[in-house]
Amino acid sequence: MYVMSRYPRQHKAETRRRILTAADRVMKARGMGAASVDAVMRDAGLTVGGFYAHFPSKEALAQQALLDGMEASVDRLLAALAPVPDGAPWVRALVDAYLAQADDPALEHACPLTLFLPDVARGSREFRNAFAERTGALLDRIAAHFPDVPGMTRRQAALAVYSACVGAVVLARAVAAPEARARILAATRTTLERALAPA
Repeated sequence: MYVMSRYPRQHKAETRRRILTAADRVMKARGMGAASVDAVMRDAGLTVGGFYAHFPSKEALAQQALLDGMEASVDRLLAALAPVPDGAPWVRALVDAYLAQADDPALEHACPLTLFLPDVARGSREFRNAFAERTGALLDRIAAHFPDVPGMTRRQAALAVYSACVGAVVLARAVAAPEARARILAATRTTLERALAPA
């Protein structure tokens, strides 16, 4: 006798996605360490008891949320830059778009790299390997839009630009004075544009 499932087949996948989305919000608002399972599940509108059907631990949830958040951030960035022609104009637009998040007091759409890199550094070797693999795939997508840069591959140029932008945003967010933040962002923008996207 066939017994209908209580939930549609896609229910578990949808619930997992809800938990990951909630984890992204809570982690950005409170920090990775303070994002408890209880807080995440409450934000997702779910009971704590159902958590372990989807993730073996809070650490596993936080790591998956970070990796997925990185990909979502790059997806948004590439979508916003879709109308911009490849090459030097695209690199300028990339730098401007990425650095702009430093002036946004809300962290909802912040690139997770600018918030959680120290947590990655403290993670297991397995997690850091997964992080490196995901980051490499995202860099390949970005590098596809880059111009040729003397003495560097496009991927090396993309790595240099992305690393500089992440560091600049982290440092700019850490200073209280708007003038200091503006100087950090302007210096980074000018250096990258001169080095990698000449007119």
